[in-house]
Amino acid sequence: MHLRPLRLSDAIAFAPKHVPPIALALLAQLLALTTCGLAAWLASVWGLSFSLGAALLLESILAVAISYALRMPGWWLAMQALFVPALVVAYGRDIAPLWYLAGFVGLVLIYWSTYATQVPLYVSRRQVWRAVAAQLTDRPGLRCIDLGSGLGGWVCSLAQTRPDCLVSGIEAAPLPYWIGKLRTLFRANASITWGNFWQHDLAAYDVVFAYLSPVPMSDLWDKARREMRPGTLLISYRFAIPDIEPSTVVELGDLGRTQLYLWRM
Repeated sequence: MHLRPLRLSDAIAFAPKHVPPIALALLAQLLALTTCGLAAWLASVWGLSFSLGAALLLESILAVAISYALRMPGWWLAMQALFVPALVVAYGRDIAPLWYLAGFVGLVLIYWSTYATQVPLYVSRRQVWRAVAAQLTDRPGLRCIDLGSGLGGWVCSLAQTRPDCLVSGIEAAPLPYWIGKLRTLFRANASITWGNFWQHDLAAYDVVFAYLSPVPMSDLWDKARREMRPGTLLISYRFAIPDIEPSTVVELGDLGRTQLYLWRM
């Protein structure tokens, strides 16, 4: 019988399907710090010098390598590389504890449940808003929703472009929600609700727009198939649904070569 070497990526095959990325990040950092500490101890035993700079570099490389093996998204790799060096630098600056508290509170208000949903705060652009509006039919009374509406840019733009439509958004993070809420206060055809869009029924909407991340797209498709009515439209910016062919792909022609993916339900 042929046995292949066990790889780190195999180790997460037995993990739950939706392991929060913060847990994987913590695991990667602990493994990196443990390995780095072992290397420093061996260096001292052998009479070798092991500077702080070398230790930080080794820890960053290990954290990124382990995170990559755990298949974490690319934007997490940068944070993993900088996390421990940033802590060391901050510790040496003698920063007042209140600044750490303020930074923590600010991050919580902005990102809220990102650690669990794996959907960071992405802010779309006017070019995206115009491209989405161009895909809608001229039928008045369309009900449209932005899943994870952020600062409310898409909602406000579409409500202004299509005053004949009812445009809403749903956002879970407190600070983006209140910013979006204030922006829609004086728009009769726009509104933003605070809540978890996974618990929000999509049956009432003709158009569902999402700018999420690659991680939840399969779950979004399952939710859309259960709840959206035949003939309605699901639109995703940048992120396709794995193994599901879109009805239409719209090239935005920007520097990032980003796309809109549309599925007619």
